[in-house]
Amino acid sequence: MTRLCTLLLTAALLAACTDPRLNAGLSLGGDGLRVSPSISAGLGGGRIAYAPP
Repeated sequence: MTRLCTLLLTAALLAACTDPRLNAGLSLGGDGLRVSPSISAGLGGGRIAYAPP
């Protein structure tokens, strides 16, 4: 349920931003495939970004 609320809140915030981007940083190493997602968007002349820890 928490993930759904987070997703809906993120979608609403990104709708107010310009040039939203969803990135999936993929890396392949000895321990397998690693995905590092991040979200970024333009807001008020600047750029904000979030990547989960």
